[in-house]
Amino acid sequence: MFLLDSNIYIRAIRESDFAFELEAFHRSHLPRLVVSAVVVSELLAGAQTPRLVRDLQRTLVEPFRQRKRFLTPGWQTWEQAVAIDRDIRRTSASRPKLAGRSFFHDILIAATAREMGATIITLNMSDFALIASYVDIDVVAPWPTSQAA
Repeated sequence: MFLLDSNIYIRAIRESDFAFELEAFHRSHLPRLVVSAVVVSELLAGAQTPRLVRDLQRTLVEPFRQRKRFLTPGWQTWEQAVAIDRDIRRTSASRPKLAGRSFFHDILIAATAREMGATIITLNMSDFALIASYVDIDVVAPWPTSQAA
């Protein structure tokens, strides 16, 4: 199972070649894809136009919600994310990363992926590598083969 980080979708919005790669990956791995409500909330918060909001709802939210592949973190996931956050805060060198909400979102995405057994696909390998040192998650850069997860 694969869970794509928001930076994958953001890059696809900005770069047509990458969008083509994402579409190809979606087509070939659709039965194994899930979407995180955390990722969608980041995308919707950054959407600069009503059209982009509608497009995200139509092309990402609704199809995955209908397939029951839209993951909303439950309380257990939030508890795990808070525990990871707390553990990272104990390491003084990592504290500055925790100042931004996007890093906690990454922790919450990681906790969601861990709970579902999903591999995270991201362009932000460094932050997820740090998180992976506190919780057992699989993280890969675009585009993994079917054997990767």
